[in-house]
Amino acid sequence: MYSAPEEFTIQVSRRQNATVLTLRGDLDLASAEGLSASLATHRDAGEPVILDLDALNFIDSSGLRVILQAVEASGRDGWSFRITAGSEPVQRLLQAAGLTGRLPVV
Repeated sequence: MYSAPEEFTIQVSRRQNATVLTLRGDLDLASAEGLSASLATHRDAGEPVILDLDALNFIDSSGLRVILQAVEASGRDGWSFRITAGSEPVQRLLQAAGLTGRLPVV
């Protein structure tokens, strides 16, 4: 049974002096560039950034790459970046990639 991918959206909100980017839908090759651009915009605002992965239906390696690049850039450039634990599909990918417990989770 085929089901069409859900449209990817990024909802921006503020929570406890941090910018929260809530991701919904499918984070894949088609949407990864949009997430990367959004992270760059919000990181330059100088406030902590939280990436809420709890509503993602799907994530592939290109989405994971954007997240890992943000983790690396935050450590290198000194800005605060965290992710939520994520939906079940996100948790499965992180576990398969050996990243469980190695990312900055709130």
